[in-house]
Amino acid sequence: MKNIITTILSISLSILLFTSISFGQNTVQPEILEHTIGEWKGSLTYLDYQTNEPYTMPVNLRIENGKNRYQFKLFLEFPDEPSANSTDKIKLSKDGTKINKTDVISNKKISEEEFEIITEYSGNDNNEKAKIRVIYTIGKTELNIRKEVKFENTEKWILRNEYNYKR
Repeated sequence: MKNIITTILSISLSILLFTSISFGQNTVQPEILEHTIGEWKGSLTYLDYQTNEPYTMPVNLRIENGKNRYQFKLFLEFPDEPSANSTDKIKLSKDGTKINKTDVISNKKISEEEFEIITEYSGNDNNEKAKIRVIYTIGKTELNIRKEVKFENTEKWILRNEYNYKR
């Protein structure tokens, strides 16, 4: 009887541990994004669909706390194109499974001070149906936000735009 209880406890503990590890890889805690708060300088490179060539321009970013611990305000400033200045938000779901209502499909620690978070959703790009992937690489001194697109009936992901920041 004691062996059966020990076996059941061992199996239950293993399942619990596996579930929490698996669940944790697809969730994001606000503490990870708190590392992004502050001033950043960098560039935006995007694919110009008219020329099919990449275009790069400077951009500055300021990130602040939002209304609660699950929200962050983004202020983008384009020094060469002030009319493009904008604000945005990053909003985590309370259970950490979504960023801006988009599913987190991966969250992994790349190094001691760097994380990679990937979200994916179905949407439209350039008026075509596509799968859209956003990859956030968050480090102490570097921040990268990369948007990739895979159009319907294709297998190839293309780089749509990429923000590269340093501080």
